[in-house]
Amino acid sequence: MKETLFNVALAVAILGASALITHLFARAMYITCPGCGTLNARRRKECRKCGQSLQSLS
Repeated sequence: MKETLFNVALAVAILGASALITHLFARAMYITCPGCGTLNARRRKECRKCGQSLQSLS
């Protein structure tokens, strides 16, 4: 029983850490358009979906 609980806790820790790393990477590499919510690369000047300016968000 202890081994099963340890394995479950380990799996939760691994998945939680990977979700955190993914979230930090996405925040560093992308910005969200305030108009339509689309993720855009930080280098973009306009949203790739709606064309709204992203200059003030960088």
